Amino acid sequence: MAVYTKFTRSEISAHLTNYSLGKLIDFQEIIEGIDNSNFIVETTGRNDSCVENKFILTVFESRINKKDLPFFINFKTHLAKNKIHCPRPILDNKGEAIVDLQGKKSSIVTFLSGKNLKTQDDGYYNNITVQHCFEVGKMLGKMHLAAQDFAMQRKNDLGVEAWSPLFARFKDLEIFSNLTEKFSEPLSQKNLKQEIMDALIFLEKSWRFDLPSFATHLDLFPDNVFFDENQKVSGVIDFYFAANDALIYDFAIAVNAWCFDEKNNFSQEKFFALQNGYENFRKFSSKEIDFLEIALCGAAMRFLLTRLHDKIFTSKNSLVKIKDPQEYLIKLRFFKNKFSIEEKD
Repeated sequence: MAVYTKFTRSEISAHLTNYSLGKLIDFQEIIEGIDNSNFIVETTGRNDSCVENKFILTVFESRINKKDLPFFINFKTHLAKNKIHCPRPILDNKGEAIVDLQGKKSSIVTFLSGKNLKTQDDGYYNNITVQHCFEVGKMLGKMHLAAQDFAMQRKNDLGVEAWSPLFARFKDLEIFSNLTEKFSEPLSQKNLKQEIMDALIFLEKSWRFDLPSFATHLDLFPDNVFFDENQKVSGVIDFYFAANDALIYDFAIAVNAWCFDEKNNFSQEKFFALQNGYENFRKFSSKEIDFLEIALCGAAMRFLLTRLHDKIFTSKNSLVKIKDPQEYLIKLRFFKNKFSIEEKD
């Protein structure tokens, strides 16, 4: 949530006159994150109470396709109505959730209490517990149930069909030199390229499109989940990768994000906690379970490719914080080896 667009106090006060939120008391920039400009806004209050009369003002920047905003906004509204703890969009005095602000699109949503987990200096987490995984699983199961009657649709532009075209953008560049060497010995450029290409071919041939699919979060990382003082999930944020895709794939993304330690060692205990929490609300079908090993590899591939892309193409002057691609190279190899994933005749 970097701040690309700056505002004065008077500019935010003027913008609030479009809403019935009371008068501005204070505001502050939110400097974490990468995509949009965000501000905590505190007001004198409104009739229907919100936590401490605080709200989040988001100004959507260039990385967000403005055509997708109605899907993102309405999905959050739908989930909030179904008692999922996510930011609820606030309508302006004209009944609009997406409002122009100095030539850009913006929205105001409710403020969520709680805190997310913090990383080590190297970007890895050493503080994810089994309890966290159980609570996240429960929340994801409830979210998937709530999404089943959400009518709007958005194609996942980072789904399996997008991976090979994305890799083609940089497969002939010196990509391994852009990786860290924290956990494994370096490969030659040729070997790494072939490894990724072989995995892509396998995933494309093995992917299934007949599994339960609804609107999904698709980015459920620890920095997008808030916990209260009892380590219960108090909020889920950042729905700007949300799209329609297989529920088991969304679950596989969560496994990749939550079930490894700071040394990239997989925790079976955390995995079972995540799955048990999820299946307290929604049971996976046998077809979904059969596909899970493919989905886990696919989730690792998706984030390996997008992290490689960002590391290679992001300007050094950008505010975007680049995350380590090798983390997901190691996870891809782990799942391939664990399930003996290989192309069969």
